[in-house]
Amino acid sequence: MEMIKRILWQPTGGYWLFWTSFIYLCIGMYDLFVYTFAKTEHIQAVWILIVSLPLWIKPLARKLNMKCFWEI
Repeated sequence: MEMIKRILWQPTGGYWLFWTSFIYLCIGMYDLFVYTFAKTEHIQAVWILIVSLPLWIKPLARKLNMKCFWEI
């Protein structure tokens, strides 16, 4: 179980981008094909905000082995 966890999630920015994009894809496809609950533009804006969280929140950036804007 621990090995599967290490394969699916490692604390890097790439994994953060991959999994948030995967969730965005699932939510977007559900919104387009099953039940329209929001405009696609709003879903995209929320996704962009979530993807950029490590650039603004220092504890999350440290957990993902990244740096915030002001540390570069």
